[in-house]
Amino acid sequence: MSKEAVSGHVAQLAPVRLFPYETLHEVNERCIELLVNAARSERTDTLPLVRHLREPLRHTNPEIRHRAARRSVLLVDIAFHDGEWWRGVKLEPTRRRRSLVAQSGFPRRTAIPLARATLMLAWYAVKEDLDTATVLLGLSRPASEVIGGLQLSELDRIAERRFRHVLPRWHDQPDYWCELLEAARSGAEAALRRCDIRGLQMIIGEHLHVGL
Repeated sequence: MSKEAVSGHVAQLAPVRLFPYETLHEVNERCIELLVNAARSERTDTLPLVRHLREPLRHTNPEIRHRAARRSVLLVDIAFHDGEWWRGVKLEPTRRRRSLVAQSGFPRRTAIPLARATLMLAWYAVKEDLDTATVLLGLSRPASEVIGGLQLSELDRIAERRFRHVLPRWHDQPDYWCELLEAARSGAEAALRRCDIRGLQMIIGEHLHVGL
């Protein structure tokens, strides 16, 4: 999808007054902080993304991380494209499900709060502006239907039981994250905007791939 098409799609979503952009940025920043913490540790059982970007992550500062976090798209994922996964979680909440990757990269004590914050963001965003939520959060329609119908207590249980499924979005595409960190380090608005457009292109491409 072209940059012009993506920009046109975003324009159709505006103006959006109720969408929780600040919360989205806060969740992004929390995820980046956890990636940095993982990069600064000596653990080997971490995401390949962290191993690939260990030095760039280690050499960020709060300002760089803040700029990287203030993107138009959510940089965290909990199988948001997978409606079947979410239906399964709803219908069989205690059933064990294999994680998407061998390691989440985040310890349980930090993964659970990130999962809870991400789910609360998704739940609120779906209720306030479904169309915008499906694009900026990368939610499939089936997944958004399940999440929007959950009770707060169910969100807490999912965060507790499925924390291993909370991952950086595009954890298997380190080139995107490398571009994002470089853009945030430079502070160049044009470079940061290109990261926004690329993120939107990838999310919309994922929607088109699954027919949503």
